[in-house]
Amino acid sequence: MNKQLLLSIFGLLLLSTIYGQDQHTTFSKFIPKNYSILNISKGNLDLDKIEDVIIVLKKDGEDSLSSAEKPIKRKTLILIGQANGSYKLVAQHDNLVYYYNYDLNFKDAFVDIEIENGSFSISHYGGFVQRWGRSSEFKYNPKDKNWYLVKDEYSTFEAMDPENTEKEKILTAKEFGKIPLNKFDIYKPLN
Repeated sequence: MNKQLLLSIFGLLLLSTIYGQDQHTTFSKFIPKNYSILNISKGNLDLDKIEDVIIVLKKDGEDSLSSAEKPIKRKTLILIGQANGSYKLVAQHDNLVYYYNYDLNFKDAFVDIEIENGSFSISHYGGFVQRWGRSSEFKYNPKDKNWYLVKDEYSTFEAMDPENTEKEKILTAKEFGKIPLNKFDIYKPLN
């Protein structure tokens, strides 16, 4: 029984290693020197039924080098899947994801990117006694083949009393206007 369990674990480790290498090989031409993949999200970004990818990159050593005084910004790549199975880089952005150490208590505030039917949301979470969360949602416009900010949510609460202290602010294009992806800056206020 122990032998079977060990063989199963070994098989799973081997598969995950091969899968990880395959992912790295597929996207390695898009990754600059001294950067590595922090997050890969897959889905349909441009409404064409071919899988697309958003990759968040971190600079090697960012956990010891990045600070509020000298932030090392993370790169976000948007890759559109092609009919032949390859990917095309259509956007690279340094102000979509908070840098490591943006939140001094939480260090890495980046949570995830979710892709769904031409939209994607970037989520962050941080704080210590006062917790905060932010989610920015972008939607694809097929007419000009670009993504636009459609919603930006920010919430806070006290960790010791979340039910009575939660505050939420939701902004939409009605408040901030038309912001294309390349003009969005997570470090600047929207209004």
